[in-house]
Amino acid sequence: MTPTERVKAVYHRLTPDFVPFTIYETKVKGRPYEKELMDLDICCIRRVSSYEIIQEGDVATETRKTNLPNGRCIEQTVIHTPCGDLTKTEESDAITSWTRERLFKNGDDYKKLFYLFDNQKAVANYEAIRSAWEEDAKNGTVLSRSHLPHEPISDLLGYIMGPEAYCYEWMDNRELVVELLGRMRHVYRQTYGIVAQDPFEIVNQGGNPTPEIIGRNGYRDYYMREYDDAYAVLHPAGKLLGTHLDGRNGLIMDLIAGAKLDYIEAYDPVMSPGVAKATEIFGDKLLSLHFPSAWQTHDEKQIVKDTIGLIEAAKDPGRLIIGITEDAPMDRYVPIVRGIMRGIHEFGPLK
Repeated sequence: MTPTERVKAVYHRLTPDFVPFTIYETKVKGRPYEKELMDLDICCIRRVSSYEIIQEGDVATETRKTNLPNGRCIEQTVIHTPCGDLTKTEESDAITSWTRERLFKNGDDYKKLFYLFDNQKAVANYEAIRSAWEEDAKNGTVLSRSHLPHEPISDLLGYIMGPEAYCYEWMDNRELVVELLGRMRHVYRQTYGIVAQDPFEIVNQGGNPTPEIIGRNGYRDYYMREYDDAYAVLHPAGKLLGTHLDGRNGLIMDLIAGAKLDYIEAYDPVMSPGVAKATEIFGDKLLSLHFPSAWQTHDEKQIVKDTIGLIEAAKDPGRLIIGITEDAPMDRYVPIVRGIMRGIHEFGPLK
């Protein structure tokens, strides 16, 4: 089987010859170690979007970019609205980025954000994914998948407010936070019908909840609700829906099990309960692991043992994918992936 066929077999509830390994294409393509990794029989996951969010209304965006001596750059974005300006600042290098200033500063920004989201709409952009679809039909090492927006509360926590401001606002101005979430949700839900009509079978929706902040009720009300709504649109179209859960999920394991999800991506069995417990709790859901970041400094021999241990712990190795979904140290990608692939092959065929 090709690497892509292995992954597809798992998603179709079939048994591949070996446990598949996946890694985001952006962590491989164009990197100095690209050929070495591709020679290891891996599958790259290409994340594509069949929609775009169009900003309407009296809104103008201005971007200012400053290059820094260390090879990084600072990019400040100013969004002009009739209600006032919103600004955000990010610092980035060739690999990742850091948020230095978020859009939300204080209560005066609610009316600006209301206006922003009230004047957004989602539109299809199927032409943007044409080349990915054509390549999928013939490529044995790259698998494309669609994605939906993050859950609105996830965008508030991660991008618009940040966790500290969100917590204060949730306590002091909860009615305004809920109102903002509703306006964001109105826009984000427009993407479901668009993605339902694109050619890709696998769809990821947001993720990265922080149960320590939102609690069980927050996950139930503001994450599971989104999965329910997306599932109702996507499943009749033959799509499989999953989400990215790379954090500390111990507090919400039973809720994840009850969510309308076909698979869990990026599950870290060091941050969360181990593979044996996860497969027991999640039942028929497919489990796509992030090889734990805490193990990525292990030597290659130990990584082989780690990998075999993950497979042995799975209730059904034929429903397991091992992958890398977060940044690893640049000089460690080759030994990490080589060790994982050795472990997969030493465990042996699944058929």
